[in-house]
Amino acid sequence: MLEASYSQKMKLLLDRLRCRIQLPEQFADLEHRRGVLPAEAIDMRRSARRYCPGRLIIETFATLPAVPRNHQYVVGYSVDISETGIRFLHDTELYPGERVTLWTSAQRVMCTVVRCRRLNEMCYEIGASLVDEDPAMNGPQDVSQPEQETHNKHDFMN
Repeated sequence: MLEASYSQKMKLLLDRLRCRIQLPEQFADLEHRRGVLPAEAIDMRRSARRYCPGRLIIETFATLPAVPRNHQYVVGYSVDISETGIRFLHDTELYPGERVTLWTSAQRVMCTVVRCRRLNEMCYEIGASLVDEDPAMNGPQDVSQPEQETHNKHDFMN
């Protein structure tokens, strides 16, 4: 039997995981946003940001010694992306310097959290810089039964 493609594995995860984010009013029309974000007067960005709304999988694991985390997958929302970074919504606070893997509709990308802002008790806006691709991430992992996988003998599901 042929191995399932990335998009099939992504769909499997999205179907099995629940999204706990409570979108604030300012993101009520998120799925309809398109195009380039308008620049602000004090904007010091090197490249333009483009809206890229959609669900994604956020894979977290322990990357900061002071922040213990179990390996887990949760559903989040992408907001916008640029050549060097991405903004997304998550139900859990992340800290600057933490690394996460984002499973977008097209590929998996490693990111380093740069900022985190609480929007409500179940929604955090995360700004992250994109990290050069890790050679170990060439292909998606086997996620046929994510609810049965463990990390250091701990269940990583929600």
